[in-house]
Amino acid sequence: MIHGEQRAFVSFRPLNVRMLRSITVAIGSLAVGTLMATHIIGGELYYDHLNADSYQFTLKVYRDCGPGNTNNQGFDASAELGVFDSAGNYLFSAVVPTPTPVSVPVVLNNPCLTAPATICVEMAEYVTVIDLPTLAGGYVISYQRCCRTPTISNITNPNSQGLTCTVTVPDVNVFGYNSSPRFTNYPPIALCVNQDFVFDHSATDPDGDQLEYSLITPYNGGNTLTPMPSPPAGPPYMPVSWATGFSQNAQMSANPPLTMDPVTGELTVTPNTIGSYVVGLGVHDVRNGQVLSEVYRDLRFDVVPCQVLVTSSIQQQQVFCTGSTVQMVNLSTGGNFYHWDFGVPGTDADTSDMVAPSFNYPDTGIYTVTLVANPTWPCADTSYATFQIYPPLDPGFLPPGIQCQGGPPVTFNALGNFTSNAQVDWDLSASGSPVTASGPVVQAAFTQPGIFPVHLTIEDHGCSDTFTDSVEVHPYPIALFTTDTAGCTPLQVHFDNGSAAWTPLHYQWDFGDGTTSTDATPSHVFNDPGAYPVSLQAWTDSGCIDVATFVRSPAVQTWTPPRAGAYAEDDLLSIFDPVTTVLDASQGANAWHYTVDGTSYDTPSFTHVFTDAGIYTVTQVVTSGPGCRDTAQFAIHVGDHLFYAPNAFSPDGDGTNDVFLPEVLGARQYELSIYDRWGARVFHTADPKQGWDGSGALPDVYVYKAWLAEYSTVRKEFIGTVTLIR
Repeated sequence: MIHGEQRAFVSFRPLNVRMLRSITVAIGSLAVGTLMATHIIGGELYYDHLNADSYQFTLKVYRDCGPGNTNNQGFDASAELGVFDSAGNYLFSAVVPTPTPVSVPVVLNNPCLTAPATICVEMAEYVTVIDLPTLAGGYVISYQRCCRTPTISNITNPNSQGLTCTVTVPDVNVFGYNSSPRFTNYPPIALCVNQDFVFDHSATDPDGDQLEYSLITPYNGGNTLTPMPSPPAGPPYMPVSWATGFSQNAQMSANPPLTMDPVTGELTVTPNTIGSYVVGLGVHDVRNGQVLSEVYRDLRFDVVPCQVLVTSSIQQQQVFCTGSTVQMVNLSTGGNFYHWDFGVPGTDADTSDMVAPSFNYPDTGIYTVTLVANPTWPCADTSYATFQIYPPLDPGFLPPGIQCQGGPPVTFNALGNFTSNAQVDWDLSASGSPVTASGPVVQAAFTQPGIFPVHLTIEDHGCSDTFTDSVEVHPYPIALFTTDTAGCTPLQVHFDNGSAAWTPLHYQWDFGDGTTSTDATPSHVFNDPGAYPVSLQAWTDSGCIDVATFVRSPAVQTWTPPRAGAYAEDDLLSIFDPVTTVLDASQGANAWHYTVDGTSYDTPSFTHVFTDAGIYTVTQVVTSGPGCRDTAQFAIHVGDHLFYAPNAFSPDGDGTNDVFLPEVLGARQYELSIYDRWGARVFHTADPKQGWDGSGALPDVYVYKAWLAEYSTVRKEFIGTVTLIR
């Protein structure tokens, strides 16, 4: 029976587990989009003995409510606890409705440490009462759910592995009534990378039994096809698969590693790699030297880049001469609130408590900005930055039009808001001549084709600004193409155009067989054998205008393909004379390859002996030129048959005449039956290589009946007797 505020449905009637699982799989298939989940973080299951046969079970399930829950899966509508005997046989289930989940807070216990805001965990606590009558060997109670969040890094394919929460109720007649241990506190969800972590992970036991602690490998449960097994699978359970480099004793990337004191339950670790880790922790109660039950806690630690110290930092001035308004950039870490002083002398109105304020300075000049992160806190920090306030220089120049390779020098005129005292410098790129120059007006020649950046830098009253544009120098057009150069007629050739220019190109192709094309990448069919020169003209009508020609002679070579042909001197053979000669009838071939009856020949003609009746295909492949080929096939029939049966055999194990096995050749179909003197069939086979060894038969005269079909319309039946001698 089930008791308690969280009511559950339980059936004590023995269930057809195979049928139940089939129904579950069918329902799961209809709702796989709903049931598929990647939200499980961990769980635990423990129990209290109430009175007589009544036990209260508590299941705690934890889910990821942050971005690691990729499909935003919530808790299921209910949780199913499967009840099994000690041999793993399913008895019944308790289905408990899901209570209102509660949030698990992220607590780092240090005001100077912060964890990412994306960490979110919820816990649902299922409580129900189940009556468990005295049973030899006791009970096993289990809950299973798939799947875990894909962000986990220490097990393989976490989004296809689930969890199994399980606990044992010992045999009352052997150990007496028992309540399982339970962990007192849930560890912090987030651990700070490279920070020592010590946590009292001890448990309590209502019966006062001795407790022993250990790291364990969590159990897997469910799969992507059946994420909520109903009923849950029985023991034994498969552990999760650790990723490379991880194991039960190395469950996290840490130095020192994760350890659990076997006596006190104290958990210690110094994680050294950011990530999410599945961790398994176990406690079992010992009474009179006997282990009664073990509680497994399956949980996930998120190792995150906590900010160990509050650090104030102002991004130093990145651009100069941009005007009187400055947008401050706050590079501080670990801060919760801030105070700015913008350094204007003679006033207290130049402050702000915003995270990243902007400020409009009243005049040009040089100012010292102060930023205090977490003012009044013991971990407060202060930083300073110097800002120069001047109007923008706005440098620039008018870029020239497109230049041609080898053209006259280009003139550049500097524009902008600068005085006669300004330093004006030009970087004309590596292709320019000169490469660098100074002054408001300069000239440079560009001797190579390309797009060349030109940088203008103006420095005035301590500020500097740069303007960049480019000079475009076009190359002469180049005509170029590649193609496959050989093949069999009719040969379709695709021409790959490698012509290049900085402006659109136009094309004229001459394929050497009296045909032309204006396509950029044409295909052309050469129908006659021969060698063909191909030419390409490519020209531009903008930028640098020019015509380029490229000729390949020959560009294409074609050959007439061969024609396959072959025949047999005799294509209807007897199994008693299965020999024939295959003769070549091909045209234009210079190489031959035949395959027949699993044998290959590379001569124009050949003689072949067949080993059995049948219909055999002869395949001829002929080649010529650069791999031109053709194929022909014809059939050869090998008929007739042979059947011989001995009239006695002696299955005495001496290795001689132990099996009654007729000799059979030329059978397309075959059957052999043996009958005793009363007409009862004692042996039958359809394999001509299988004989009768007389197993279980007495010495006597037996009738055999054999039937075979040739590789033709002929059918034969053979009836005779065979004597079994012992």
